[in-house]
Amino acid sequence: MMEIRPYQPGDEKQILELFHISFGKPLSDAYWQWRFANQPEGKMMIMLMWDNERLVGHYAVSPVRMLIGGAEVLTSLSMTTMTHPEYSGRGIFTDLAESLYSEQKTKNQLAAVWGFPNHNSHYGFIKNVQWRNLEQIPTFSIEATLINHQESSIVIGSEFQRSHYESTLKNDFPVQVKRNASYLNWRYVENPIHQYVLFEHHEGDEMSFAVVKLFRSFSNPSKFEIDILEWELPADIKIQQQFLSFIKEHYSEHQPFRINMWVPLNDPKHIQLEKIGFRNQAPITYSGIRILRDGLDDMLKSEKWHYNLGYSDIY
Repeated sequence: MMEIRPYQPGDEKQILELFHISFGKPLSDAYWQWRFANQPEGKMMIMLMWDNERLVGHYAVSPVRMLIGGAEVLTSLSMTTMTHPEYSGRGIFTDLAESLYSEQKTKNQLAAVWGFPNHNSHYGFIKNVQWRNLEQIPTFSIEATLINHQESSIVIGSEFQRSHYESTLKNDFPVQVKRNASYLNWRYVENPIHQYVLFEHHEGDEMSFAVVKLFRSFSNPSKFEIDILEWELPADIKIQQQFLSFIKEHYSEHQPFRINMWVPLNDPKHIQLEKIGFRNQAPITYSGIRILRDGLDDMLKSEKWHYNLGYSDIY
């Protein structure tokens, strides 16, 4: 008998098994515990479909505290959707999504669910669970050879403090993730599968920072690329050049050939990065949202959003 119910302790064993069946690769228990059990909000938001004792469907979102016009709102990042291959075509994802959204709206006053559906899931989110498109986000990239050496006083940091959080509040976007020290440390320092490096620049009371990851290129596995997940810098082209130079030189032994980030088009830093040599290219990522309560119209306007690679669970 088919049954929908929320996650219960111990279900993770079958969740990890379903992941392997669905995607043909393992999901580590360490990553699952970090992303779902140990995230800063402490709320599990997972809905499961069972056929008697067999797990056949899964949908999870991860709670994210956001600032909407300065007010704190609990939202969630849409995460893993899975349907057992033998049960495809039965509308399991739609049933799980509607059940999860309804439960969390009541239980935790969840205001919205948002995220970055891939090409396989985008149709289902828009057609079946009433998501709204925000925009398509291109990868903003520069060839490393275009970055020249710059003298700077940038240093490597070890963990996030209140000063980092205060820095993230200085942009002009009314829709943004509340990236306090607890969130930033969880997202980057405690991540069990990716290694990130924190680059900092201090000038008086002003703090600028970037969070960066080196990875082997998917398009050219013999080479390396750099992803910039946080780019909390002033709109000053010289400081941006200094950070890029320092980051490139920090990874010089790996000879990275490209640096990537997401920067909203209406961010003043975007035009400066264009001047330096950044260009839009693939991959292009869908972004979308399902609003669960009234009064959040700004969340439907892509130009209101701050975003970076760190918002996504992929990077």
